[in-house]
Amino acid sequence: MQALGGLTSDEASSRLKKYGPNVLPEKPPPSSFSIFFSQFKNPLVYVLVVAGAVTFFLQDYSDTAIIFFVVLVNSILGYVQEKKASNTLESLKSLVHPKAVVIRAGKKVDVDVENIVPGDQVILSQGGKVPADGVVISANRFQAEEAVLTGESRPIDKGIDEKVFMGTLVASGEAVMKVTTTGADTQMGKIALSVQDPVEDSPLTRQLKLFSNQLTKLVIALITFVFIVGLVAGLEVVEIFKTSVALAVSSIPEGLLIAITVVLAIGMQRILKKKGLVRNLVSAETLGGVTSLCVDKTGTLTHGKLEVVEVDGEKEELCLQYFASPDDPVMQVAKSWLETNLDDYEKRKREFDVNTKHLDVIPFSPENRYYATLVKHKDGNREAFVNGAPELLVERSKLDAEKKGEIKEEIKKLTTSGKRVIGLAKKIIQEGKDKLNEKDIEAELVWVGLLVFSDPVRVGVRTAFEHTKSAGIKTVVITGDYAETAMAVMNELNMQVSEDRVVMGETLENMSEDEVVKKLEGIYRKGDGAVLFARTKPEQKLKVVYALQESGEIVAMMGDGVNDAPALHKADIGIVVGEATDVAKESADLILLDSSFETIVDAVREGRGIFDNIRKIILYLMCDAYAEIVAVIGAIMISVTIMSGLPLPVTAAQILWINIVSDGFPHLALTVDPKSKDIMDRPPRLPKDPIVAGWMKGLIAVVSIISGLTALLLFIHYYLSTGSIELSRSFAFAILGVNSLVYVFSVRTLTRPFWEENPFKNRWLNLAVLAGFVFQLLPFLITPLRGFFEIEMLSLSQWGLVLAASLVMFAAIETVKGLLRAKAVA
Repeated sequence: MQALGGLTSDEASSRLKKYGPNVLPEKPPPSSFSIFFSQFKNPLVYVLVVAGAVTFFLQDYSDTAIIFFVVLVNSILGYVQEKKASNTLESLKSLVHPKAVVIRAGKKVDVDVENIVPGDQVILSQGGKVPADGVVISANRFQAEEAVLTGESRPIDKGIDEKVFMGTLVASGEAVMKVTTTGADTQMGKIALSVQDPVEDSPLTRQLKLFSNQLTKLVIALITFVFIVGLVAGLEVVEIFKTSVALAVSSIPEGLLIAITVVLAIGMQRILKKKGLVRNLVSAETLGGVTSLCVDKTGTLTHGKLEVVEVDGEKEELCLQYFASPDDPVMQVAKSWLETNLDDYEKRKREFDVNTKHLDVIPFSPENRYYATLVKHKDGNREAFVNGAPELLVERSKLDAEKKGEIKEEIKKLTTSGKRVIGLAKKIIQEGKDKLNEKDIEAELVWVGLLVFSDPVRVGVRTAFEHTKSAGIKTVVITGDYAETAMAVMNELNMQVSEDRVVMGETLENMSEDEVVKKLEGIYRKGDGAVLFARTKPEQKLKVVYALQESGEIVAMMGDGVNDAPALHKADIGIVVGEATDVAKESADLILLDSSFETIVDAVREGRGIFDNIRKIILYLMCDAYAEIVAVIGAIMISVTIMSGLPLPVTAAQILWINIVSDGFPHLALTVDPKSKDIMDRPPRLPKDPIVAGWMKGLIAVVSIISGLTALLLFIHYYLSTGSIELSRSFAFAILGVNSLVYVFSVRTLTRPFWEENPFKNRWLNLAVLAGFVFQLLPFLITPLRGFFEIEMLSLSQWGLVLAASLVMFAAIETVKGLLRAKAVA
């Protein structure tokens, strides 16, 4: 590659001020004003406003006031939570700073892409992304993939003076580009200015909206039934209309989507604290559903920091091999060993630089599996130096069969002990040739020797694998390294992998996708244990991911190179290390800032906690809403069939107060509920499990019926014994408001007994319940509110009865949970 001067720091700073940062135009985050008023863009709010207008017209000012108060409180709560989620997402975006290698004042420096300016000279390498528009001024086998602009996925050869564009990918080779335009002036910038695509709903959001739509249809049917039967029962039109509207608002969890957004945003922050950057909201939840985890060996199970521990060959020859390949990343690792073990290293280096000229390079690629450099010596002879897969170079060498066999045995011995091995070879190239091609490296190589590297296992990975195993997550190791090397590492980590669970890349190459599916299903039928795919090519990872998904698995895929992008995109969760290529990061959902496998385990744990909290919120909201519906419908049915003229147990204002004010805080507190202590001891949930599972529907039905009937029966008892509608409704209002504040502590543990977890572990829930009790008591304690809600003051003994009824509800839920567990075990 050509050595170039580039801009000075002062020139770059001056141009940055003139042209501005190199960023694409995008929609600014929503303002506080727009977030607040977006809370009113809700069909349920429209219903409330209409109901408020009707009651105002009918001069029922108390109900008008409570309806509009409810609208205001609901909007404020929604604004606070949505603003918090928006701020969280913006802060997470600011953590991602893509960089580029730029030549400034003759030196290579890493620069934030947003600080690149016109006139900069940028080095482009395989797997990277072009950071701005420009022209190529130096190239070596350089190809760009411009599908993002043209739709053409085939890589395009780019020579000197040809244009390259921001956002396109470096498919192969190397180049230096001179930047001509940045930011909004680039081709990509013009597209961004002309169209601002709306953000698509995530799969989770779509599923929740589907659930909400189905729920809405059910509620409309129920409320229509209530309205018609109420009219038949002789209730006043205004009263039954207001009650029907209140029940509609009560039974549809309009704050659910906001609560889910908060749960996901908090989950993202928690994962970030564990050194994992989740790139989109829904991925935070999807992590919890992972059933198969595909990982690479190098850099994940091991540190990925190679160190030469042994050599096989003449030191002088190894030294020449390094001098000839100074840009080969593998040979860079050998530098410190050579400096230490050769007394005259610096002298040899100077002599080589003076007497040798670099002519050409074939960069490493997964297809070739070697790095080759062509040099011209002082005497005019040309020589190629090759570093790569040892078994490949041995086969292409001029060694006899016996010697080749000895070297292969040595390679096997080294890899079995967990070492990584690189082969070294060279070849004289015909006179006058200044460009290498693949055919030059196919045969007649002179064998130079082996470099043997160690790559120690990461501390803590063994414990992390124990957690994934107990969590029922299958582990699939996919590596380009030797099977023996990978198995040695896996044995060190106490990962059980028998030979019948090892699939070689060559075998995988000849298998159809359906055959891979059957192979994996056959392996898993034989029992537990990891699966190893060894000596694979990066593109073969896609075949493995497809096979796992076809087998019904939710797949998390780990990768770091440009060739991993298809598999990362195909996987349900794509995972990359912090040092991964831009292409890999673009396809990933989770970036491991510390490149640690333990971070994946932490992310899965958080993902499971997110899903649990989503279910807790839905369960709590549904139980609360349908208890009121049961009470009202029950009263109407009794009025029609048994007790003509029986009034409704609660008014519209009371229903709205319970739904929004008393119970509005606990469901928000559940968004931050701590994870269950056994969360990583359960098997993963089934991929097709709905958010509202069958057992949840059963629990909702039982809780709603018991709660609603308890309130209704006490209402009827006091109505018949005292004749006071105010006192009777006071009991129903108090019970429906208080019992949900009690049984929320049972909901916290979903299917397990409440005592297995500290019920008061969530301090925010404790405060929310306390606030709920205060708001439920206020209408009874403040005289104007008592008149407003048409209720009476209850005595201490009567409040004791309310509390006793709530504790009965709590016990009933715990009993139902126990029956559901027994049924599941049976």
